Amino acid sequence: MTTITVPASEPEIREPEGTPAGAEQLADQLFTAVGRYDEVATEAGQLQDLTGWWGEAYDAYRQAASTAGAEHDAMATTLRRVARAVTSYADDLRTHQSTAEELIGRKSDLDASRAALIAEINATADATAQDIEALRGRAADLRLAYRNLVDDHSDLQRRVRENEQRLRQAFEAGTSLSDALSDTGGVSDAAREAMNRPGAPGSGSSPEEVQRWWAGLTEAQQQAALAAYPSLLGSADGLPADVRDEANRTLLDDDLSTLASQAEDGTLSEEEAQRLENAEQTREALEDADAFTDVASGEQPGGRLWLYDPGAFDGDGRVAVAIGDPDTADDVAVSVPGIKTETNDVVGGVHDAMNLYEATRFNGDGSSVATMFWLGYNTPESETDWDTFTSGRAEDGGERLADSIAGLRASRSGDDAHLTVIGHSYGSTTTSYAAAEHGLDVDDVALIGSPGAGPARTADDFSVGEDNVWVGRNSRDAVTFFGDEGWLHTPGGLGMDPSSEDFDAHRFEAESVLRGDHRNFDDHSRYYDHDSESLHNLGRIVDGQHDAVNEAGQSHDPWWRWADDPEGERDPTTWEPGRSETRRQP
Repeated sequence: MTTITVPASEPEIREPEGTPAGAEQLADQLFTAVGRYDEVATEAGQLQDLTGWWGEAYDAYRQAASTAGAEHDAMATTLRRVARAVTSYADDLRTHQSTAEELIGRKSDLDASRAALIAEINATADATAQDIEALRGRAADLRLAYRNLVDDHSDLQRRVRENEQRLRQAFEAGTSLSDALSDTGGVSDAAREAMNRPGAPGSGSSPEEVQRWWAGLTEAQQQAALAAYPSLLGSADGLPADVRDEANRTLLDDDLSTLASQAEDGTLSEEEAQRLENAEQTREALEDADAFTDVASGEQPGGRLWLYDPGAFDGDGRVAVAIGDPDTADDVAVSVPGIKTETNDVVGGVHDAMNLYEATRFNGDGSSVATMFWLGYNTPESETDWDTFTSGRAEDGGERLADSIAGLRASRSGDDAHLTVIGHSYGSTTTSYAAAEHGLDVDDVALIGSPGAGPARTADDFSVGEDNVWVGRNSRDAVTFFGDEGWLHTPGGLGMDPSSEDFDAHRFEAESVLRGDHRNFDDHSRYYDHDSESLHNLGRIVDGQHDAVNEAGQSHDPWWRWADDPEGERDPTTWEPGRSETRRQP
């Protein structure tokens, strides 16, 4: 008698209990309470010093107000930690429920295959030895698939338990009044243990040490640290982009909920109102990034909130948003903006990053792509701002940029991408300082709309070497007029014009079909326009296809008058997306 053993149908899938929406509602209520405590703490501080009153009673009043303010501030800190833990719990619960649905689908498919196998076995009367062997092979494959499903289900249940335990610990850490008023209120033991390990962010560790620290934590420790210390992890160079994204989204939710509740009460200060505007603009930019669809594949690569600090630089803020995953993409581009760019401009910056992503993918070689809008430095306020004509902010920004790129490199843990930094306007000067003085670790540098290349006198001064320095200059762009092209032409004070033959970089075609008849500031903002020469060539550079870049003639300084720009006489063209071999006149 021939026996074919069919595996049992297992396991019984248990879906995680609870509703993420309910947890998020609780988090919103906690954040609202945080706002209330913050208001009292602020008010208590402002009312400590009163004119026209002195003596013992006044001294007692001041002491009481000081104590009340400090206690309310501590309560706000504890509630904020707990609220962030609830937000993290809700995010993880949503992920776990999605995983459970996927497991249910897998089991349904396996059960259907099992039923079909049983039916075939029962219907087989005169089976050959070859038929029986094939049926046994299918049964063995089915047995292995069920075993994998059991393992994945067990792993899911473990992660669900750990998620619930982290939230319980966050609540328990602040249950007593003394705990709630302590510095560690709302912080679990697992989070504190994680942050005490060598290499933790905030301890002066290098990006490589931070990367090793994170990799050495258990999953439970990682999630506990994320919930308790999102501010540290969200800006920690060396951490994976997805980790920074999760931490920064928690901070964003915090700001949106807390500051919005204060706005409803009419208690927002001017500084807090700016922070709220920055948070709202960041949310809009992130929503756009998440909804972006890669036309080449039809997939949504998703956004990553890589940096979020809405109160930095006196309210201008710091922010970086990526399209795609910079930790796994083959080609990664980081765009550095220039003057007047602040956090409330992040929506436009992210749209430029989308255009760059599309240009790289349309005519690319099939490599995966990630593009990032990086506003990690303090940009000048306007065209007439004194900082626009001096290099101080570019020097500081260059060091910050080099550190950020080092963090990107470290987070990939040896899996190097082809990495390009594109500096626009004053951002090109910032990028030049990073590449000339701080060893910017990239493969290619592109400067567009540049008012000067900072400390570099030639392209060979850059860390990437002259063969990997690219320059895009619209001949009508008024900002590029400020670059130095000779001893009679030094109006800007920001360094050499990188499009000049003296600088000797690879200049590429970057004229616009919309360009004006004379120098203007509108053409300064057209380098990321759809179908433009500039965007097409930037996409080629990011993709590493140097031979396909359309190079342009360098500008020339005759010393006795303003420089000659050969591109000024050429008729601009436009590029049809997806057809690199076809170029058409407008």
